[in-house]
Amino acid sequence: MAAVLGMKSVLAGLVFYLLHRSARRIPGLYLWALASFAVGLAVLLDLSGLIANPSLASLLFNIPLVGGQILFLFGAAQFVGRPFRRPALPLLLATVTLLALTWTLAFPDSALRVLSLTPLYAGANAWMAWLLWQHRARNAQAAYGIAAATMLVQAGAALAQAAFALLAAEIGSQTAAWATPANVLIWINAVLTIVLGSWVLFLLIMLRLVDELKAAAEREERERIARDLHDTVLQTFQGFVMKASAMLPDSESALGDSLSHCLRDATVAIKEGREKVASLRGVSSHSLHDMLRCAAVQAAGPGQQFSLRCVGKPRALDPIVQQELCAIGREAVCNAYRHAQARHHELIVDYGADTLVLTVRDDGRGIAPSERDKCGHWGLRGIEERARLIHADATLRSAPGAGTTWRIELKATLAYAGGQPYAVSHLTQHG
Repeated sequence: MAAVLGMKSVLAGLVFYLLHRSARRIPGLYLWALASFAVGLAVLLDLSGLIANPSLASLLFNIPLVGGQILFLFGAAQFVGRPFRRPALPLLLATVTLLALTWTLAFPDSALRVLSLTPLYAGANAWMAWLLWQHRARNAQAAYGIAAATMLVQAGAALAQAAFALLAAEIGSQTAAWATPANVLIWINAVLTIVLGSWVLFLLIMLRLVDELKAAAEREERERIARDLHDTVLQTFQGFVMKASAMLPDSESALGDSLSHCLRDATVAIKEGREKVASLRGVSSHSLHDMLRCAAVQAAGPGQQFSLRCVGKPRALDPIVQQELCAIGREAVCNAYRHAQARHHELIVDYGADTLVLTVRDDGRGIAPSERDKCGHWGLRGIEERARLIHADATLRSAPGAGTTWRIELKATLAYAGGQPYAVSHLTQHG
């Protein structure tokens, strides 16, 4: 049985490595491959009986076993988008080795050796469970929950195994009464680590690959729409502007002024269309708060004022997220301009470490509950639908006479593109 578990762990490491080679966009797979190889080789080496010295055999079993759990933890942190700092992994692996050496030399024939690495083993599994649960994908919550529960059971089994070993050492008993439950816990740990744990991680990888394939299909469709938009609508508008400009009368007249105004509007529409094409292709050169400022300026009527505030260091966003958040902000501001009768409108973009938050609020007349689902007014519902598309939480707070506040909150792992922060000279702008 142990030989089968060891071979399965080595096989799992090979599968992780092949997945890493073919899906390099998914982080953490290489560390999971190393972890599986380490655990499998530890089990197979222990079964081989090649090392006659019990202390040395125990040492060569414990170090790769617990080192493998550390590698699993670091791989999970990369997988969910919360990697540890670069020096942490070699430092922790060196700590594991030193602890194993110290306790093996101090207690060569004692069950107290179990304590040498059990806290690290259990702690790594518990931390991994927290990472998977805290940063679980919204469309795969059940799978992430099962993975987190598996890691927690592993941590509990390791601690219980250490407790049994300590009790046996204290009373000097090696009878079956203590050996049986301890061996059961050892096998529970082995099965969870090598069999169930690996296959749960495979499930998470497959779900991530499905998301990658969906994203690739969406990118192709967006590029096709961008090409069609550029080659048809924008070209037609550009031709219209050129022809109409040639028809403008030389002298000033009411007709000429009206036509000039229409041409300016058409030029703005062409510029917006080009921005749409750029965002569809994921190459927009503007930050979210810059796009929101432009939208608020264009939508503002005579005497309407707004302020835009940026909290935190601006960061590059996922193109789809940026486009949807800009559309949400534009819709919320336009609704406020048209209906709120407010003296002041405020937009806040909070680039947090864990979340990205867009807030749009005013001090106007508010929205009555009866008006929110009024037939023919789809702006509020459209904001909620756009938020769901990017897995954001949309919260509307409003009451008659108390103003209106929209809060759109999105996890950092979904919002940020991982690029360099935008260079911004002014973090607070007014219009």
